[in-house]
Amino acid sequence: MEYTLEELEEMKQAILIAIPKEISARDFYLNAAKKFKTPESIQLFLSLADQEKGHEASLRKILAEIDANVRKLKNGK
Repeated sequence: MEYTLEELEEMKQAILIAIPKEISARDFYLNAAKKFKTPESIQLFLSLADQEKGHEASLRKILAEIDANVRKLKNGK
């Protein structure tokens, strides 16, 4: 699917808003893990933190793809 430059820029802005939220959520879960004593609770929060890290990585990958498409559109390719 091809997107316009405007659509790509809007998607980029949404992702740039989402990335810090993923980082914040990861930090929240890591801090929560420190407050619990049972291995199950700790593992739950560490698992959730790891998922947020994965979300951030996915968003950064998508952001790179968007940037590549923006460059192509701006260069007329």
